[in-house]
Amino acid sequence: MATSAVYLRRRLALLLALAILIGGVTVGARRAVNSFHNRARWSNITVVKGQLGSGEVLYDSLLADGISREAANEAVLAIARVLDLTRLRTSDRYRIYLDKERRIVKFVYERAPADLYFAVRDAGGKLRSFKPAIYLKKELLAKEFTITSSLFAAILKAQEEEELVFDIVDIFAWDIDFYTYPRVGDKIKLYYEKQFYKGKFARYGRVLAAEYDGRDKFRAVYFAPGRDRRGYYDLEGRPTEKMFLKTPLKFTGRITSYFGRRRDPFTHRHGHHTGVDFASYYGAPIVATADGLVTFAGWRGAYGRLLIVRHNNGYATYYGHCSRLLARPGQKVGQGQTIALVGSSGRSTGPHCHYEIRIRAAATNPLAFNRPKRLPLKGKELAAFKSYAANVWKNIEKM
Repeated sequence: MATSAVYLRRRLALLLALAILIGGVTVGARRAVNSFHNRARWSNITVVKGQLGSGEVLYDSLLADGISREAANEAVLAIARVLDLTRLRTSDRYRIYLDKERRIVKFVYERAPADLYFAVRDAGGKLRSFKPAIYLKKELLAKEFTITSSLFAAILKAQEEEELVFDIVDIFAWDIDFYTYPRVGDKIKLYYEKQFYKGKFARYGRVLAAEYDGRDKFRAVYFAPGRDRRGYYDLEGRPTEKMFLKTPLKFTGRITSYFGRRRDPFTHRHGHHTGVDFASYYGAPIVATADGLVTFAGWRGAYGRLLIVRHNNGYATYYGHCSRLLARPGQKVGQGQTIALVGSSGRSTGPHCHYEIRIRAAATNPLAFNRPKRLPLKGKELAAFKSYAANVWKNIEKM
């Protein structure tokens, strides 16, 4: 009886070992087959590398790289689910992996080494988009910059990247026209976050505190009193943000014609100019100066391609002579959102944006306009802000 039990256990052990061996061989065979298929599949892959051109939208850039209209449209729609296409830059790069039928297998969009966006074709044949999580090391820095020729030159001279210029502009855009205001000798102090990936600079984080010291002194501290309320405040708790930005072109526009009486360059007659003309390069982005609703987007006589945005309390803004309109009637737009591109359509002598502000249909001077301010912090929020700001501001005062 005992001998029979031992014999049975040996047979079971032998069968188990055989099953494991067969299973291992099967898994190994499958892996070998899969590896072969993958190698065969990727051996037929063509890689196209590209870079966004100046004033170019992603769709047109893909077409210029030889991607079909159908494939380019599919790629743009897929990547737009995870990437804001209104904030693309000419330094952005991408890689497209095409199969032998010229279908996109994988699309990788790179804004920075650690700022990647993917669209990959799944087993069902659809392009699935995602942004991978990447761990970044963070450092806090305090630095002073002095303008000797331009804001860009001051930042680059201090061994920083151009992206920091845009952060500064975004903070003070409500008070400073960065094309006309800066002077040699103006100083900017920043307390900001810098992020690194594998020991190399990846991107800038939040600017926590900033000071612009020129003809006037502007100060700002980032504070988030609530989930839906966050932004920059001066040291008294007043928002630096106002209802309207100073200009629709940030710092790329030179004023060529002011509000008021002028001689029309076409008719040579004297008349009333209802806005301000900001000259810039063809295709420069035009941004909405305030949150609002697009009420008109199309051709209107001397304005050429015109976009009108309606705002609260009877305000409206006009953006004329555009080369391209990027918003449509009925669409809500946010302050700072790119809504059109600079052009010279209509009655125009060169690329520029004709910008108007109207209050209950009456045109007003955008440069002298008393822009409504947002509500200041009060009570417990103000007390919390002042305590926080005093601690953060020490890093600015040390410089």
